[in-house]
Amino acid sequence: MGQNSRNKVLKNHLEELKAHAITAKTEQDISRVAKHISDFARKNKYQFNHTLTFIGIGLAVLAVLLSFWSQMDLTYEQRIWLRIGSGLVGIPCIVIIYLRFALIKRVGDQLYVRSVAINAGIERDYNFDSKAYWKELRHIFPLFKCGDESQSITKRYLGGVDTTPFTLFEFKYVKVTRSTSTDSKGRTRTTETRSTHFKYGMLVQFDDFNYLSINTRRFATKWDSASRSFNKLFKVRCASEIQAAKFFDPKVVLGFEDNFSFLKSMDVNANSVACLELPDSVFPSQVRKPSLRNTNDFVQQLLKPARIPMLDSAKKLIQFINENK
Repeated sequence: MGQNSRNKVLKNHLEELKAHAITAKTEQDISRVAKHISDFARKNKYQFNHTLTFIGIGLAVLAVLLSFWSQMDLTYEQRIWLRIGSGLVGIPCIVIIYLRFALIKRVGDQLYVRSVAINAGIERDYNFDSKAYWKELRHIFPLFKCGDESQSITKRYLGGVDTTPFTLFEFKYVKVTRSTSTDSKGRTRTTETRSTHFKYGMLVQFDDFNYLSINTRRFATKWDSASRSFNKLFKVRCASEIQAAKFFDPKVVLGFEDNFSFLKSMDVNANSVACLELPDSVFPSQVRKPSLRNTNDFVQQLLKPARIPMLDSAKKLIQFINENK
């Protein structure tokens, strides 16, 4: 099989896997994809043929060396053009190799994350406007008022605990920091530095649970438990101290201390929708991913993907709240 034909076969196969990473919904779907990968690997490798690109890099390196060789009868301008030409050949070849490796990794990662999500009982939702959805949430929960630009809900998954539905989200925003400096001639210069940040969490639709928040300022009234360690972890605000005290009985206080200290904040609106801010490890894409190039190991892990301990803990928190509210 020629180089172009081999690369075309692999590229087409990766496009198929990419489609499966979007459409797979059940463990049976993942099993069929795993078989498809194993069948492909019997005759092919998950590796592009880089022969021509390696030749291009070799010629570029040779050209650079010749441009510095004093015994070559070349003018200064010819040496400069020889170096420029080597860059025009060598750099694109390096970029092509990088993009090919990245493509294999990206498709493998997407497929494995899909398997992890299916195993966790959540489904990736592609049918929403990331910018518009952020604007909607910004007017409801202060968590989404962060950043100076590029705010959006980049990913979301839908799931549920018993009869309680939830949306798992990834929120991206960019902070812009401006600094001013003055040179020796008194000229002022302003520079901008941008940094990208992410927040993760859940939107949970509870029933009749709209009277307290944790580590946010939704309500004016503060409530403290008798436990210092609880009060250090969780700053509770509530609609009334009676409601907070009724929910946070000693058993609930101890449960939050022992099992749910990972909770960064919990905000609720009047419709009993709670916004839980959680560590990034709650998201499927944060799991460690096997390499598609190591096919046998990848297939085994695809069929038995890793669990998401933080997501399991978040589900237990939802159950715990439902049982005690």
